[in-house]
Amino acid sequence: MSQNRAVPDVTTELWRDESESTLSARITRSIRDDLFSGKLTPGAFLGTEANWAQQFGVSRMAARDAIRSLKAAGIIDIRIGARGGIFVAPANPDCFAEALAIQMKLIGVELEEVLDAQIAIEVTAAELAASRATPENIQNLRRLLDEMRKTIGSPKLFTEFAMFFREAVVAASNNRVLLAQFRGLRHLLLPHYTRHSTQDVARRVVASHEDLLRHIEGRDPVAARELMRQRLQTIRERQLMHMRATAKDS
Repeated sequence: MSQNRAVPDVTTELWRDESESTLSARITRSIRDDLFSGKLTPGAFLGTEANWAQQFGVSRMAARDAIRSLKAAGIIDIRIGARGGIFVAPANPDCFAEALAIQMKLIGVELEEVLDAQIAIEVTAAELAASRATPENIQNLRRLLDEMRKTIGSPKLFTEFAMFFREAVVAASNNRVLLAQFRGLRHLLLPHYTRHSTQDVARRVVASHEDLLRHIEGRDPVAARELMRQRLQTIRERQLMHMRATAKDS
């Protein structure tokens, strides 16, 4: 390890009288607390396993367990070599979105919950997009709308582009919290949208998205919000109707 890199001064206690698993959890919590408080930023050097054992007053095994836990959570990276060690990981929104979707699936969220969350996110995003969208955001929305028109005859491909368009609207809100949440929901929504996609549905979607884009380009947040709300309420009712019909037939 390079000698000119200082290890952050983290407040520690002597925890030697506790179990290795408890010690590991407390180290993990300490690193997370420093991340949330702003003491740590992406790319920050955190030392080595040996540093952690000494710094926290624990065994190498407890330090190693904490490192494994933090790496699995995507909080740290481990680099090998002369300039290696433990570093705060860079942001990875795609990894977060997939992990969020997996956890929602594992806890058994119902379709109705997903659709309610979709309304909350996309309605707000549409309103913000009409106020905040950049020229690059607008250009991307136009491109995706063109792709949707070209793929009306291919329901699966069309649905994928339609979902990309919805994500681009959320991105145009320029609110990264909304975008991160939508990306998680997208994994759960796509199978339901694909299942009920037809050419007639695709044409209605294109017309609705054209109207939405006009409101965003025209800087009309009230109209954009109301259009999105009405469209998603209709989608919610249809998706739940399909779900209940399927459950009844099975």
